[in-house]
Amino acid sequence: MPIRIFIKTLGFISIILWIHLSVSNRSFGAVQRQSGFTPRWGASAGVLPNGKVIVVGGFNGKDTGITEIYSPENGQWVQAASDPIARTSASAVVLTNGDFFVTGGYNQNYLNVTEVYDAFKNTWIRKKPDPTARAGATAVLLKDGSVFVTGGFNQNGYLGISELYNPHSDSWKSLSPDPEPRWAASAALLRNGSVLVVNGYNGQSLTTCEQYDPFRNTWKTLSSSIMPRWGAMGLALDSGNILVLDGYHNGYLKDSELYIVSRNSWKEVAPDPVPREKGVAVQLSNGMVLVVGGLNDGGFISGGEEYDPRTDTWQQLPAHVR
Repeated sequence: MPIRIFIKTLGFISIILWIHLSVSNRSFGAVQRQSGFTPRWGASAGVLPNGKVIVVGGFNGKDTGITEIYSPENGQWVQAASDPIARTSASAVVLTNGDFFVTGGYNQNYLNVTEVYDAFKNTWIRKKPDPTARAGATAVLLKDGSVFVTGGFNQNGYLGISELYNPHSDSWKSLSPDPEPRWAASAALLRNGSVLVVNGYNGQSLTTCEQYDPFRNTWKTLSSSIMPRWGAMGLALDSGNILVLDGYHNGYLKDSELYIVSRNSWKEVAPDPVPREKGVAVQLSNGMVLVVGGLNDGGFISGGEEYDPRTDTWQQLPAHVR
């Protein structure tokens, strides 16, 4: 059974990290072939310009910098250059130039280290650190190519701090904070250029859903989600609607919800066959949603599934992919 580690801070019980222990087709740089995905919790993921999926970091008994790249065409995982900073619960996006941006996270301390992975050179490059050291924040790439980072947790507690990273000038600036401080929320870009932030934890599992407008630097409240949860996976689908999967609330969840933007409403969709917390999910170029990793009562999850939003159905990945 997993062991949840609670840490006392500032005179009250807070969950710093729910750290768990358990019994364009350009060529990449040199990578090492392997048999499958490395099971882990709290990794970061994104889809590269060539359609391949990158998964970085996480926790699998220790914080790791493992970097793996998945090819949907042949179902093969390959190992790339590890992140020099082993960490879990970092925030990450794929930048407009194809680099994979990673900031923050946790590794015995809350981190503000910011790096980008160049998939074409298979190298990591250090960037200007986030002014706020934190874990469990969410990051979204905005339409102008800048990176919006909000929320998280550090020694000061649950955060509503929001900041903007400019990749062109390698600089950060402060933004209007989220009215609902939280960590382990889900966030995604809406078609109108604003950001949806939903769920998370700040002493209780949240259903709170808010929209950040980067043009006005303002927040407004949207309809709450059906299920309170944290550590879920959220992403914008090709349809423009937002899918939220799994997470944790009084147990590991397999519940899935879809936010219908035009109606400002939520509806239940087919549940993930495998409940999990803090896995990773991305939408592939073929429209399928790839879900891998995370943790449940069975330990760190090595298997993966694909969800088809068009038919509202799930299928398990073949054994050689896992």
